[in-house]
Amino acid sequence: MPVQLPLSKSIANRLLVLQALHNVPLTDVSGSDIPDDVKLMHDALIAIENGAQRLDLQNCGTAMRFLTAYCAQRDGQTIVLDGCERMHHRPIGPLVEALRTCGAQIEFLGEGGFPPLRITGKKLVGRQVLVSSQLSTQFVSALMLIGLPVITDCASPYIFMTKRVCERWQAGEHDFAERDWSAAAFWYEYVALHGGELFLEGLHKTDIQGDKVVADIFRNFGVETSYEENGIRIAKEYPPSTVHCQLSFADCPDLYPAVAVTCQQSGIVLDATGTETLRLKESDRIQTVHER
Repeated sequence: MPVQLPLSKSIANRLLVLQALHNVPLTDVSGSDIPDDVKLMHDALIAIENGAQRLDLQNCGTAMRFLTAYCAQRDGQTIVLDGCERMHHRPIGPLVEALRTCGAQIEFLGEGGFPPLRITGKKLVGRQVLVSSQLSTQFVSALMLIGLPVITDCASPYIFMTKRVCERWQAGEHDFAERDWSAAAFWYEYVALHGGELFLEGLHKTDIQGDKVVADIFRNFGVETSYEENGIRIAKEYPPSTVHCQLSFADCPDLYPAVAVTCQQSGIVLDATGTETLRLKESDRIQTVHER
């Protein structure tokens, strides 16, 4: 039985922002394969268009960052972006400061550098913006999506993804999708620990998601990937090739939980670097994994 993966929420949320920005009808998100974060983004964009004065973005960091930039350029509309208690501790200061250099009017309603935010939309000045992606590459992507020229210290696959989405948009592709490679990581984990093989529909070698590196990572654990026309086949072909695995998650933080659990259950020592941002996600993912 083939595994049907959800749509990539990273690509879908970028597309939704571009659709709203250019007054293109938003993609239908009623399907069962649509992640909750994408449905939240979709509904938030509709609410903004309908004049909402306050939005609860719950614990969706992508929505908070992308919509901060999106609302900042909506001349004449004032809105408060809020979220759950956890969101009040997720930093957004560098993005706000970058937007302010372009004329944005944004106030911190609680602790400085963190949501909630009151945003009064302005016509932004399209000057070059210098922004660090140390806390989140989404700060850079948020600025790119609203068309601001960005100078950054990072060449992350997530920023490359945003660039490719924008390029496809400019080429006239206004509604395209990929299946989610980060979701595939947990099926790689399953095969690594239990053996056998699975067919994952809709994944391709040419996909623009950086998390497709999961195929290379799980070769360490004996899982091989075969690319077929309609998806990929993953199979446990041999025992893990190492008892001490050194990996950087700087460019693929969403893969850490599946990899860490695989190592834990296989008796492999994982020397992980580039995990700093995992403590700033919707939960402290490092703590969550190691509390298992």
